[in-house]
Amino acid sequence: MSNDPTHSPAPALRDLDLSVPPFPRTLPRVLELLHEPGFTDPEALTEIVQHDPAATARLLKQINSAYYGLRRSISDVGRAIRMMGTTTAAGSVVSLGMLRMDELADGPVEACFQRFIRHSEATGFLTRSLLDSLSPGDDGPAPGAQLESPADAPASAAATGRGFAEGLLHDFGKLVLFYNYPEKAAALYEEKRFRDHLQEADDRTLERFVFGCDHCQAGAYAALELNFPTALVDVVRHHHDPEGATGDASPSVLRAVRAANLAAKAMGAPLAGVAPTEEPIDWAACAARPVWRHWNPAPEADGPPPDLMDRLRAKRGMVMLFTDFFVGASDAKEPDLPFGEPLAA
Repeated sequence: MSNDPTHSPAPALRDLDLSVPPFPRTLPRVLELLHEPGFTDPEALTEIVQHDPAATARLLKQINSAYYGLRRSISDVGRAIRMMGTTTAAGSVVSLGMLRMDELADGPVEACFQRFIRHSEATGFLTRSLLDSLSPGDDGPAPGAQLESPADAPASAAATGRGFAEGLLHDFGKLVLFYNYPEKAAALYEEKRFRDHLQEADDRTLERFVFGCDHCQAGAYAALELNFPTALVDVVRHHHDPEGATGDASPSVLRAVRAANLAAKAMGAPLAGVAPTEEPIDWAACAARPVWRHWNPAPEADGPPPDLMDRLRAKRGMVMLFTDFFVGASDAKEPDLPFGEPLAA
């Protein structure tokens, strides 16, 4: 057995000694909505948001921003949610739960925290895109199956909110580590102080040495404490190893989160991750990862369809605009809506 501390066994979740970051009470309720089948009802989200003044103010600020380019100001949060689309509005509320952590926004991990938000939003966007445009399809009807009626057809990811919360919160454990160990986290992620000293390149191995757990374990622990939906807990814990998951998470969603995480890294800074000099993988290395074979309809294929990487690469500009929207940039031009949700009059 190795005596190398960087290769110690992974701790059980019940043995972790972590404080759970303070999040608004609205967060678990919004996450539950995002996981309801066919979630599109703006009234349910409005009922939650109208009791949270900070969330109400954020949504009204966003709908009245240059991003949407409206001629008249909107002051009713229910109308704002209908105009933004329920999924985009729900995602904004979840993001606000993270952005309200003043301890991180002003502390030693401030820069890491801002990059974390960017990467998380990008991964949520790309997870949605991968499930909507080229789903692996293992959760839908079998090829050639006859549907009894159009209502039996699976709704698009854009319409139902499927995958966005999972992509957004896949690295939730890094937020937990920032909160519990801000100085150590800054040294590991911002300064990369431990990497050369320990001669270890694997990020999760370094996390286990520095913090006693990696971000997947820390995130799963906190997600359970916060009563996140069990499928979301599984994604947080297994997003680096979707084939090894045995819980409630949809296999196709887990794979989409894994693939979206890789694609966000391939897009480079500031979308690639928490480190200031995050070394993005190039698109060829990204395409070589085994997860992409699930998007290829050819049975013997071991990689993505020929055009998939080009299509993802072409989304970088839209992803940047989308993350600008969520981190509060006010000078973004009005793009097409991220999820294909129509802007109602």
